[in-house]
Amino acid sequence: MRLVRRILATLTIGPVVLWLLSIAFVILLGFGFDCEIHEGFTNPCVVLGRDLGETAYTMGILAAWGPLIFGPVTMGAGLLWAIAVMIDRYRSRPRR
Repeated sequence: MRLVRRILATLTIGPVVLWLLSIAFVILLGFGFDCEIHEGFTNPCVVLGRDLGETAYTMGILAAWGPLIFGPVTMGAGLLWAIAVMIDRYRSRPRR
């Protein structure tokens, strides 16, 4: 049961962390390296001699649409995680 709870916790927290990291990456590229990032098309974004335009575009889409993409997974896994914790607590309760 512990493995199931860990997997569900990862499926609940992991997408939120991925979404926040993509927002941080887009902010870093946008403000730190003066890259133009939007949902229309890729723009050149040269950082340390490498073009990160495609990566910046993908991260921009993930940052903008992340809650719609990850929301159902996070909510479903969170609900299953809560149910698994309640079942585990019920099973470990002392019997009378």
